[in-house]
Amino acid sequence: MKNIILFADTGIDDAITIIYALQNPNINLLAIVAGYGNIDRNKTYRNTKYLLELADREDIPVIAGATRPLDGSDPTFFPDIHGVEGLGPIKPPIPEERFADQTNFSRLFQIIKEFSEDITIVNTGRLTSLAMAWYLSPSTMEKVKETYVMGGAFLVPGNATEVAEANFNADSLAANFVSQNVPDLTIIPLNVTREALITPFMAELINEQADTPLQELIFPILEFYYNAYQQLEPGIQGTPQHDLAALMAALQLEGLFHYERRYVKVQHEMGYANGLSIADFSPGSSDCFGTNCVKIATEIDYDLFASNVMEILTSS
Repeated sequence: MKNIILFADTGIDDAITIIYALQNPNINLLAIVAGYGNIDRNKTYRNTKYLLELADREDIPVIAGATRPLDGSDPTFFPDIHGVEGLGPIKPPIPEERFADQTNFSRLFQIIKEFSEDITIVNTGRLTSLAMAWYLSPSTMEKVKETYVMGGAFLVPGNATEVAEANFNADSLAANFVSQNVPDLTIIPLNVTREALITPFMAELINEQADTPLQELIFPILEFYYNAYQQLEPGIQGTPQHDLAALMAALQLEGLFHYERRYVKVQHEMGYANGLSIADFSPGSSDCFGTNCVKIATEIDYDLFASNVMEILTSS
């Protein structure tokens, strides 16, 4: 069983990821760090608490993450994609203002020390909170076994700009720091997450099997997400589960991803290419070695992805 701490910005794809984690018997979800990203931090914190309440898993601590990028700039939110409250048409009956004064970041370090050398971090949102944790207590963060990050777009178009993926673009300073300094790092970029689709047919099958309040959220939020994506990419066959793909990578399902190892840096000097993820994939390049060598997912087995998603999201 994997002991996982999830760093999220709980919009729709993060919500699907959390539901998957809660239903997967191979995951021990130790905590969720809720930071800004798809929506503001107070709403991501509120949404996370709401999902855990529906699952009757309020024993899982929610940790208040960052409210803005490392450079202090105002974040950009995406209500057109995730809805004003971050969960599509769902309006959690909890005011986000209740969580404005949360300051429990030290709880993260307590959990890491408690499960020393046996914790996997999965970061599905902006990388600000993760970078902050390393800045604040590197000796504690070195006790983390491995880290998986959803972010970047290597040699493919971005989804925030022509060249940059949203998580890397929103805080390129943090993305560059994590890419070059966090050991045992695996990056799951748009190259593969763009192909990790839940189709409308799959969503309907999940809905037919739904028998808990948590499962009953899946169809309406995916329907909202699908309609939003039809505006972004007319004709797309489903909704890309960027964040879920990163969590599934952490489970190391045999054959799900193909990886290559490269040194990675992120363009972080503000300008046209801000957030561009850079690695040498030129002809003749080869895998790297050492502390700062990053595993990058380059291919996904879609059939394996889809069958596992259906198995977990339709389970009792």
